[in-house]
Amino acid sequence: MKKVGGRLWLLALVLVGSFVSFLPSYPPLYQAMPSWLKAVLPNKGITLGLDLQGGIHMVLEVDENRAVEIAVDRSVTALQDLLTEKKIAVDSVKRVGHEQITIQIPNAEAKASTQKLADSFPSFVENESAESAATVVWVLREAETKRIKDSAINQALETIRNRIDQFGVAEPIVQRQGLKQIVVQLPGVKDPKRAKDLIKETALLEFKMLDEDIRLDLPGHVTKDKEAEVLQQFESKLPEGDQILFERVV
Repeated sequence: MKKVGGRLWLLALVLVGSFVSFLPSYPPLYQAMPSWLKAVLPNKGITLGLDLQGGIHMVLEVDENRAVEIAVDRSVTALQDLLTEKKIAVDSVKRVGHEQITIQIPNAEAKASTQKLADSFPSFVENESAESAATVVWVLREAETKRIKDSAINQALETIRNRIDQFGVAEPIVQRQGLKQIVVQLPGVKDPKRAKDLIKETALLEFKMLDEDIRLDLPGHVTKDKEAEVLQQFESKLPEGDQILFERVV
């Protein structure tokens, strides 16, 4: 009999604990309680998932090939600048497909000079099976292609998480699925259009080298009495929430 009584007390204790933990999840009852009682109760209710309170479930796909194209385009620009700097004349430099740079060469001397620049672009390997002797073909290395794609997905994950924070959603789910998909779950969100619009605006961040040889002294070119005029000129062109600030270093 003692064993049964002990079990009943334990069951009663569990039930009371469960009821107390549930109280913050029912706002009308929780708000009606006196302050001293709310002070000893949990201040956070049970977070309901997508299956209990509804919400939004989306599966997004990252355009990873576009990320590779952007990286190769940057290399094309860098190669064009280097060819100009080295005074090497070529007919054209362009990206072909997602991962390839094709350089049209006017003569054997220019081809040899161009091939010597390969060390400046270690992410590429020369394709020896080029169809024409007047063509040099560089292909992005497989490891570099994978790195760019993984970076694009991780960047998209981070950007989406930051933007979803604007909803104030409790315990949203943003995670990678498979090779290039991202699953987004927003429990309790009832405005799918706003969620889609916000996520669709996800930006692709690009990192570019700073030319430290050129110093842009903008405050030196814009005098203090002209600042208001400059701000007025560019105000309508700035993204919402952005502003121009002038910093003067003495």
